[in-house]
Amino acid sequence: MSDTMDLADTPQAAPDKPLIGPAGLKIAMICAIMAGLLIPQFLVSNLVAEREQRQEDARQEISLAWGRAQTVLGPLLAVPYRSPSLRSPDGWERGTLAIPASDLAMTATLAPERRRRGLFEAAVYTARIEISGRFGDIAEALPSEAELDWRGAFLVTAASDQRPSTEAPSLRWGDRTLTARGDGAAQCRGMDELRWPLDLDGPPVPGSSFSGTMELRGTGSLEFVPVAQRARFTAQSDWNTPSYVGAGLPLRATSDETGFRAEWAGGRAERAMRLPATFCAGTIGLPAAMGVALLEPVQTYRMIQRSAKYAALFVLLAMMVYWLFELTAGLHIHLVQYGLLGLSMVLFPLLLLAIAEPAGFGLAYAISTAMVMGQASLYTAAVTGRARLAVIFAGVLAALFGFLYVVLRLESLALLAGALVLFAMLSAVMVGTRRLG
Repeated sequence: MSDTMDLADTPQAAPDKPLIGPAGLKIAMICAIMAGLLIPQFLVSNLVAEREQRQEDARQEISLAWGRAQTVLGPLLAVPYRSPSLRSPDGWERGTLAIPASDLAMTATLAPERRRRGLFEAAVYTARIEISGRFGDIAEALPSEAELDWRGAFLVTAASDQRPSTEAPSLRWGDRTLTARGDGAAQCRGMDELRWPLDLDGPPVPGSSFSGTMELRGTGSLEFVPVAQRARFTAQSDWNTPSYVGAGLPLRATSDETGFRAEWAGGRAERAMRLPATFCAGTIGLPAAMGVALLEPVQTYRMIQRSAKYAALFVLLAMMVYWLFELTAGLHIHLVQYGLLGLSMVLFPLLLLAIAEPAGFGLAYAISTAMVMGQASLYTAAVTGRARLAVIFAGVLAALFGFLYVVLRLESLALLAGALVLFAMLSAVMVGTRRLG
């Protein structure tokens, strides 16, 4: 009897509680599914990068066929000379004296268009450039010890790609029409130069003027080199998304939906530059170029790449909504269904990429959003068996896709908007789960 009582009085050890309950285990499995979905997300991002590289390759091919990005130089007055030198076998050092104009004005009117290579395209242009200027008193710039060959003097103009276009370049010296030397442009360190013989009897009189036109075909950008004591450049076009590039910003610029107009001013202090006898325009001040690039109104691949980076956030929030449905509506959603929902979210940037290439970003975003929202919402209705929850889920997706579109458009304020919206979403989840326990 006492033995029985002793056994009854002996305290029994409490059963061990599992470290992770059923709810915690399911959350861990959902997190594992989300981690696994990073693999297809990574593959989609790589595909976007690959297509973007193909776009750049197509742009380079179009540039080779149409015309490269253009940098324009000149006109300069070039005069061959020789000066005594003890280092030369014949006692003479030979070179070319390059004299910048005292005043130079160029006005470029760009006619842009799009050229396609398969699904890819590039912005190209034809630029008509009006040139005018004059030379002041150059006597002080001439070296006293040198003998100058004024009969061999010439004006030089240059551009990155001066292949023949619809209108041949022309240049006038005062009232005299000049003829370019040779059959075409000579390539020199990335510049195609044209030489216009002057056949002078001596130094030009102060105020000698020149004028002319040049028509160039290019891709992407047009820049000017201010090789003159006072240079003024103007560029205008009906392209409404310019980007001002190069060493200096324009003094004045206007841009709206009808196009842009920009004016630059610059200059160099040199009155003359001594160059080798084998004169090369590509050696003169190219880093000082300034001009304009024709940006795409919507940079499709950059937008898609940014959309792909938000795919993980979409997966997280969509699965969180499913988890809240389980907690608040007493549902049981299988892990496979969580995984299929995540794949639907990851598929969005791939759809966006496939549709945007032929249709453009705006239409592709609307179509891709409608497809993913329709698929995920109908699947939610089938999984939960409740139309009300499917409508709530569709509303959440609509808010997410709307948020993403706004962030993509905001550019400089994207980080601020994204951080504020994420904070608001987290606050909403905290409010919805405050009574769980």
